Amino acid sequence: MEYIERLLVVGLVALLLVGAVGPAAAHESQTVAGNDVTFGGADEPLITGERMWLEFEIVDAESGEPVENLSENLTVSVQTGDHEKRALEVSEKHGEPVVYEAPVVFTDAGDYVVHLEGTIDGEDVHTHFEKTVHDRSDLEYPADDSQSSVDGDESQSDENETQAAGLVSGTTVAVAVGAVGLATAGVTMLLRRR
Repeated sequence: MEYIERLLVVGLVALLLVGAVGPAAAHESQTVAGNDVTFGGADEPLITGERMWLEFEIVDAESGEPVENLSENLTVSVQTGDHEKRALEVSEKHGEPVVYEAPVVFTDAGDYVVHLEGTIDGEDVHTHFEKTVHDRSDLEYPADDSQSSVDGDESQSDENETQAAGLVSGTTVAVAVGAVGLATAGVTMLLRRR
């Protein structure tokens, strides 16, 4: 029985290590009115020219229980530069009542402030999150004709960036596999000492 307990502990540690080196979520959390509010886009990165969904997950900070039925009490608005805030429609995400979503189509790339205002459990809420929106054309391939006349140096630079991105994800996988391997070796050594 002790063997199984050790194996479970090492497996759990390995799982936590793999989770720690996985891709970082592009979501941000804050504690607001006794609740943990996590904000991000349903799809990341946020881009111009397409309908994007801003999402807020709200759970009680103490109990971890979801805080539901808030869509009527919350206002989500976006703001950039010297433009005025624009309120968005907020609703509960279908099938995920703890997640509140607001659709938006960004027309300009840049830095935005997303405001969350209203009440949660009778307490006033006013907080904000910052988010960068990227130009959709930066992610399009192949580029249109006006962008296809790129000189060789720029193409080589893009190729190097693509290879570097592959190296980063490959490195992440290698670290995760290494962590699992170390955990397995640790279990083997513990068992041999018995």
